[in-house]
Amino acid sequence: MIQILDIEPGSIAAELGIQPGAVLKQINGKEIEDQLDYRFYVSTEQVEVLVEQEGEEIIFDIEKDPQEDLGLVLEEMKMRKCGNKCIFCFVHQTPKGLRKSLYFKDEDYRFSFLYGHYVTLSNTRRKDLERIVEQRLSPLYISVHATEPELRKHLLGIKHDDYLLQKIRYLTEHGIELHAQIVLCPDLNDGEHLDRTIADLKQFYPHLRSIAIVPVGLTRHRRNLPELHPVTNEYSLRLMEEMEERRRALKKELGSSFVYLSDEFYIRTGQPVPDDEYYEGFYQLENGVGLTRHFINRFREELPKFRRRFPRKRLSLVSGVLGSEVLKTYILPELEPVAEGKVTLHRVINRFWGEGITVAGLLVGQDIYQTLKEEPLGDVVVLPPRVLNHDGLFLDDWTVEDLEKKLGKPIYVFPDSFLELFDRIRRGVNQEPGDRSAVHYVAEQMKGKRSLGTLNGE
Repeated sequence: MIQILDIEPGSIAAELGIQPGAVLKQINGKEIEDQLDYRFYVSTEQVEVLVEQEGEEIIFDIEKDPQEDLGLVLEEMKMRKCGNKCIFCFVHQTPKGLRKSLYFKDEDYRFSFLYGHYVTLSNTRRKDLERIVEQRLSPLYISVHATEPELRKHLLGIKHDDYLLQKIRYLTEHGIELHAQIVLCPDLNDGEHLDRTIADLKQFYPHLRSIAIVPVGLTRHRRNLPELHPVTNEYSLRLMEEMEERRRALKKELGSSFVYLSDEFYIRTGQPVPDDEYYEGFYQLENGVGLTRHFINRFREELPKFRRRFPRKRLSLVSGVLGSEVLKTYILPELEPVAEGKVTLHRVINRFWGEGITVAGLLVGQDIYQTLKEEPLGDVVVLPPRVLNHDGLFLDDWTVEDLEKKLGKPIYVFPDSFLELFDRIRRGVNQEPGDRSAVHYVAEQMKGKRSLGTLNGE
């Protein structure tokens, strides 16, 4: 059952006299546990709704259009907590003293469906699997890491076999689309173990549609945790060569390359960012697989309009180590003729998490400030996308306002595109928390091809 927080004016529920504070218990005899249940079971012409209101159970028989909503505003879903102790979990590498939400580990297949969160399925029960199939919660995004039971238990920090392959088999046999990720830990789940994982997963193709390989992220705050080796440039180059050979074989066997390396491997080694063909369906954009290519493509599509839209201000573009390389290599050379010297790039090293963390989305306010306070700035400062949490905070609890006061400059967070950024600067309208990132633009453009959500990386 789920509480009704409010009733939409003029809705079916309002006409029936359902009150805020009532409890929705069943629809057509089915228990309602969350908003997904509600959306699924209410989508019929004949709806029998059981509500508990003012201590009394009331049944409403309703005839309506299948697409018509009842007008119930329901309480938000409570996210299931992860019980794993993954040896590379980012939460375990987070320093003390930050806001509580940063220490919460989620493991909830519902949010995998809704927002693209990656889940291990380790806490997924038979009842959950049946619900996924019945309600067509597809696609789902699965953290696999390894398929060998003992190695997977070690990586996830669990003592029991979670029967991953059996769960994948059940879901794929019932038509659920899956996308897998492997957080690659040198000398642990690579080499022959990686070969085994790919071999085990490819049997479920095409319902298990893609595997993304991402490098393990190690912060400077690892204390009393298993020793892990970082992904080096030499290691990355060797892996890229091996995976290219593997991808060719898979393409011949499956008709799809099936395995995709995250953008970080290419950027950190100075290799060209692959073309669109490499990513095929761009299945895991929000896992950083092909996002750089989409960013470059959109920049080039917009470039002809820049000259008449460029603001009459000097811009300071801020990014992390990897993002700076992309901007320096692919963006600034083509932007400079239009900007006429009005754009400068500021590379911020991540000292809060450690220099091994190079993605722009994990930059914090204090590191940005410490870098920029020593450098000449333009009229406005532009931060990378996704650097703020949904509540408008950096990960170290700084706000944009904090940064603006200290630097004495207006600050903008990069929105969907350069053209939108230019427009906001001309109008003096900053980005609000919750605005769409470039990832969400890509997802919107590809509607009808597949579903995308928001990455909640490990």
